Amino acid sequence: MDIILDSVKKIENLIEHSGCAEGDIQLDVNPDAKNCQFEKGACMTATFGGRVADFVTFDPIRAMTKISFMYGAPLDTPATRGAAAAIVNVVMGFFCLIRVLHACPETAHAPCLAALKQEIQGKRLFCLGSMPVIDREFGGLLVSDPEAAEIILLNGEGITLPGTGDLLERNHSSTSVVCIGSSAAGVARLHEIRHWCPYGKS
Repeated sequence: MDIILDSVKKIENLIEHSGCAEGDIQLDVNPDAKNCQFEKGACMTATFGGRVADFVTFDPIRAMTKISFMYGAPLDTPATRGAAAAIVNVVMGFFCLIRVLHACPETAHAPCLAALKQEIQGKRLFCLGSMPVIDREFGGLLVSDPEAAEIILLNGEGITLPGTGDLLERNHSSTSVVCIGSSAAGVARLHEIRHWCPYGKS
C-alpha cells in the first residue's frame, strides 16, 4: 500500500459530489512559520476555502492547483507527495475532520517533549522521517529494525517516504504506530493512526 496514493483516493471518495474537487488550492511557503520540533524543512502552506494548513518538507511547491489534480496522478517525487499531503491536511481541516492544522508555539515544545517521554515510557522506537530531537532525547531507545520496535514514530517526511505504507502494514499487529507533528494530521485521521500533537493549533 502507498499511504499517500491511498490517502488521495480516500479524499476523492470523501468529497465526491461535494463540488470541492475543482476548487482552487494555493500552495505557498511561509518563511516565518515556527515548525514543530519533530520536523525539519520549510513550511509549505495549503489554502482552501478560507482554511490554511501546513506541511513541513524539504521540497516545497509554490503553485495554484486543484484537489482533482491529485486524482490518478503518480505522485512519485518528494515534492508532489508533500504537496498531496498538504492538500489532504487542508481539505480535512476544511471539513472539520482534524483539529491540528499548524504547529504549536515554541513555548509548548518543552511540555510537549516531557509529555512524549511519559507516553513512550522507555519503549523501543523506530523513526520514519528526520527527527533530531528524538535522536537526541531518545537515542538509547532507537532501533534500526522496525520489527524490533515497540513504537513506530512517523512525521510528515516519514509519511511521504515510498514504502511507508507497506512497512506499517507489515508491523501493525505487533507495533504501536504514532504519527507525530502537525504535518501528519490529515493522513493519520484518514488511516485511523494515532496522532500525537497535543499543543498543535487549529
